[in-house]
Amino acid sequence: MSAELPGDLLLDVQRRIESRYALEPGEPVTEFLIPEAEARAYPGRGSRTLVREDGDSVSLAVVFEPTVAQGLAETDPRVRLHSGNLNAFCTLIEEVSHFVYLLFCARALRSVTELELELQGEVDKYLTAASLLSLQNEGALSPGLRAMLFRRYHLQEGVSAERAERYRAASDLAFRYCGFLERSFLRPGRVAGLLCEARRFYRLGPREKLEKIAQIP
Repeated sequence: MSAELPGDLLLDVQRRIESRYALEPGEPVTEFLIPEAEARAYPGRGSRTLVREDGDSVSLAVVFEPTVAQGLAETDPRVRLHSGNLNAFCTLIEEVSHFVYLLFCARALRSVTELELELQGEVDKYLTAASLLSLQNEGALSPGLRAMLFRRYHLQEGVSAERAERYRAASDLAFRYCGFLERSFLRPGRVAGLLCEARRFYRLGPREKLEKIAQIP
């Protein structure tokens, strides 16, 4: 019997992201899941968030590969996040992040670039994983987390050259920005500052985000 992706975990990650950025709770991502078999009729492959625009309306759907549920089957990452479930959990965070950000942009009537979407997903992976690891390790932050997420990753086989280049660019940008967050805010007593900075960054346009990161030493 195949493992099922826990709906409570998906919704918990969604609410964490919304709370981090002071967003109104949106429609549950669990209501937008479609099976991978059904998703084969749509563009792309693997875990992904699908978007369709029809005039002023936007339709979303979220797809997860079975390997994501399998990777999370043994240990709930909210109880213990470790090397065995980190990759699957990061995939879950990334797609939920895409879902939340697309809803945010749709409600604000603003367009979004694919690089911007990928970058925000990478930042959310880092902040969500760092927060859980800190809670599970008495406030300690793993010094290798940022490099593990943004330097020691493997792209899916069959990914197009364009998508691979976009993912590498997003990873490099997130590595720099999360390094800035790490140095400036990820320490006791600086949580409020972290939230203010993360919320400002979230609401910047794509050009402003790139300019912000370019100015980081």
